[in-house]
Amino acid sequence: MLDLLNATFPALATMDPLAGRAAADERIRPASNLDDVASAEDVVVDAGTHRIPIRVYRPHESRPDAPTTVYAHGGGFLHGSIAGHDGFCRRWSRATASVVVSVDYRLAPESGPGAARDDVLAAVDWTVTAGLADHGVVLAGDSSGGNVAAGAAVGLRDRVASPVVGQVLLYPFLDPTMSAPSHRTRASGYFVTSELLAHYWRTFLGDRPDRFDADVTPLAVDDLGGLPPAIVVTAGLDPLCDEDAAFARRLREAGVPVILRHHPDQFHGFLTIPGYGPGVSAADILWSDLRSLTTLDAKDRT
Repeated sequence: MLDLLNATFPALATMDPLAGRAAADERIRPASNLDDVASAEDVVVDAGTHRIPIRVYRPHESRPDAPTTVYAHGGGFLHGSIAGHDGFCRRWSRATASVVVSVDYRLAPESGPGAARDDVLAAVDWTVTAGLADHGVVLAGDSSGGNVAAGAAVGLRDRVASPVVGQVLLYPFLDPTMSAPSHRTRASGYFVTSELLAHYWRTFLGDRPDRFDADVTPLAVDDLGGLPPAIVVTAGLDPLCDEDAAFARRLREAGVPVILRHHPDQFHGFLTIPGYGPGVSAADILWSDLRSLTTLDAKDRT
């Protein structure tokens, strides 16, 4: 799989950002698992200054106490979409017997730090208003979407009341300093490279490459206490592996219940590749962990 990905994924770091986005999006293929859900409805959320496309997946049979997942796709803040994660969100809805709301948040370079998080917050508000959060909300995302989901969890914690009962962070893209050891030991050869990640950060941060605050990353949040229980998934062949493990440790030190699932022989993005065996097996573990996480009673969640 790595040979295939290394040989065929566009060299985005050498391209103009918008040309790179187009090249990445050309790889998207229609999902083949349409029957995994009873329905998939496209909705537009009015955020005042702009409109946010979302897709709402409903399972054939809902678990009575299942929280709704609000999902943020990956793509380095530069590319990715509802379409690119369509098959994965269908699998998520089927496996968890729950509603999934996938968010087409604003991307860089057109929009800077904070925009994606605010779009996910608006999607959560819509989910509550639409009556889909009776059993709470799980915030989830992969790669840059993991950053967005974690940032949204902080934003909702700081409100008077939060509907969020859990967060799922799949190899989240967190540290613009790229200072963790795995950025050196796994810098190249494993599909997503440190060169590409640096390109994503440059595109996202624009003329403020040294910017490090809560709009950029949840790593910049001093107090992580009071956040909902988390599942953090890491891959041993991922340049992001060490920064993700460090964030999981910080959550635990702040008193947040954390399930850390480390897959030492896997690479960044492995969970969302359709039909990839190790990803399918890891997803089965994820669904089990998610059911455990979201059936904690209120006392355990705090």
